[in-house]
Amino acid sequence: MSSVAIVAPDAQSPVLIHVPHSSRVIPPSVRVGLLLSDLELDAELDESTDTATGEIAAAAACYAHRRPMLVVNELSRLVIDPERFDGVEEPANGVGRGAVYTRTCGGGPLRTEPYPHTEALIDAHFRPYADAVADAVDDRLRACGRAVVIDLHSYPLEPSGFEDPAAPRPPLCIGTDPDHTPDWLVDVTRGAFASLVEIGENTPYSGCYVPLRHYGRDRRVASVMIELRRDTYLIDPRTPDPVRVDQLGHALATLIDVITARGVDV
Repeated sequence: MSSVAIVAPDAQSPVLIHVPHSSRVIPPSVRVGLLLSDLELDAELDESTDTATGEIAAAAACYAHRRPMLVVNELSRLVIDPERFDGVEEPANGVGRGAVYTRTCGGGPLRTEPYPHTEALIDAHFRPYADAVADAVDDRLRACGRAVVIDLHSYPLEPSGFEDPAAPRPPLCIGTDPDHTPDWLVDVTRGAFASLVEIGENTPYSGCYVPLRHYGRDRRVASVMIELRRDTYLIDPRTPDPVRVDQLGHALATLIDVITARGVDV
């Protein structure tokens, strides 16, 4: 059964806000397979969870002139990471951070390696989730003739152990794909978040989410990743600043409105 929660949009909104990493929820059946103590797990969740991105998305949906579709993962990325590939071609497998993580942010053991229940987690959670998001994109294609995915994330000020410590970490990182992120979408994203001043592209993260059903196959699907550095809106790893969340929600709503008003030229 899919862990994705979908909030219906206004009929003529082509925009989907994808929030894959905002949850800390780990079912007991999955928790027993994690090697961390409760305190260690809390610290791992602090580092790996895109805290309050769901709240930013919800605020944007309220402020936008036409409500976008919200597509939210209700389970922690420590259950499965829906934005990885589920096969050997996934590059993050090399650091234990593929579809089913076996290593912590710091490189320590999270699950036994090789993890014997990987395929069970893929079947139970990863594939149903991927199908649900692809179906949501198809819904917007039918309704609007196009779909624009805003892939919403955040990241900590200091790099995790598996990251390049030399990569710039601006307040906003825009992630792009050569086939699914047109130049105009980068430009309007920069404009909507201009108040953050320092904006990078594809650093420290690159790419954006497009369902495999559509990736490289349907140019009517556009996508852009928004990575917000957490110190721009969090007081501590678990506590959002409501004023900053609201401001970022307004910025995201501005982006949604520009995309919606643009028409079919994606």
